[in-house]
Amino acid sequence: MSYARSRLWLGMSGVGLIVLLALGLLLMRLPLSLLPTDLTWSSADLIALGSILAVFVVFMMPLDFLGGYLFPNLRGPRKIAGKAFLMSWTRGTSTQSAFFMIASVVLLSLGRWGGSLGASVGLAALCLLLLAFQLRLGRLTGALGEINQLGTADHEQVEAATRLVTTLGWKGRRLVFLSHQDPGFTGGIVGLPWCEKVVLPVGMLGRLSTDELAATIARRLEAIDDGSRTRGLMVALAWVLFGFNLSAFLPGAGVASVAELATTCLGFTLWSFLGLLVLPSLSRQASFSIDSKVIRRGVPAESLTRSLTKFDQLQDDEPERPPMIEAIFHPVPSVARRRGQIAARTPIAWHAARMTLFLSWACMGILVRAVHCNVGRPELWVMYPTD
Repeated sequence: MSYARSRLWLGMSGVGLIVLLALGLLLMRLPLSLLPTDLTWSSADLIALGSILAVFVVFMMPLDFLGGYLFPNLRGPRKIAGKAFLMSWTRGTSTQSAFFMIASVVLLSLGRWGGSLGASVGLAALCLLLLAFQLRLGRLTGALGEINQLGTADHEQVEAATRLVTTLGWKGRRLVFLSHQDPGFTGGIVGLPWCEKVVLPVGMLGRLSTDELAATIARRLEAIDDGSRTRGLMVALAWVLFGFNLSAFLPGAGVASVAELATTCLGFTLWSFLGLLVLPSLSRQASFSIDSKVIRRGVPAESLTRSLTKFDQLQDDEPERPPMIEAIFHPVPSVARRRGQIAARTPIAWHAARMTLFLSWACMGILVRAVHCNVGRPELWVMYPTD
């Protein structure tokens, strides 16, 4: 079994197990019998929230070990030492758990004060904060280092690629280069609309030629300029807000007690699973359309294909996939499907599927690090693999 397929099976197993457990807990209404139901604050609330997070961390440990240590060492593009994995996992888990605790306290406080409306406002604010500080959170969670001074050769390559992109008509934006250990780190686009930054993995500078680097930068600038990145954020934000409020109407759910909030989060887990099935098609369509647009604007198709191939080789190294597998599980289309693809005219929502998972941090989404692309890989828990 290939590295890509082993990760896919791990993600399917983890997500499936979490969904079944969430469904079982909801049907048995266990949160209402095990967790505090008081509507006023007490020390029992904080103890219960901490206990829930501890159970989540312990539950994810075997999956994280398989996806972050065992599988990469058996079949992956890079081996990882046990100490390095443990340090990375501890840092990532601690950061995510701290954010989940803060988010749960915020939602519970606003829910007790203003009901569902108060919690919704708090959830929207948390999502906007996640978008605004995604780069900082990613660096904190994954120990990603920002490179302020590139070496001479790398600097000259970046300057040449930037000039080429500018010549083709794209407006320059700030480029951020991050050091990383995980070869699957792709960078992406961070920041609120109209304040975007393009993040690139410094490890790719030595692997990409100047024209391939220019193609990578042009794709991300096009995603910003044509609005598909903003539409992706809007879809992700709407999916999270609607799903959380819908889940709050389940029997025993709500936002005024720990038991109610836990029930709401279990319902949101089922909603997130639906998103994993529905939203990837929007992301793929946007990828196809952006590819077509950058080629029409002058980026050589060969340069684009080579850059996509090199990124793919350092992620799962799966240039071709069965159509059904890709349709269900992969928001980023395979390299083979992107060659000669006739795209739709409008890129609906670039990166919407995985941005939805990231924004689910705001309501303690428990699928956020269980999917095949990032299970056990803290560097990819905030900045999911993208194109």
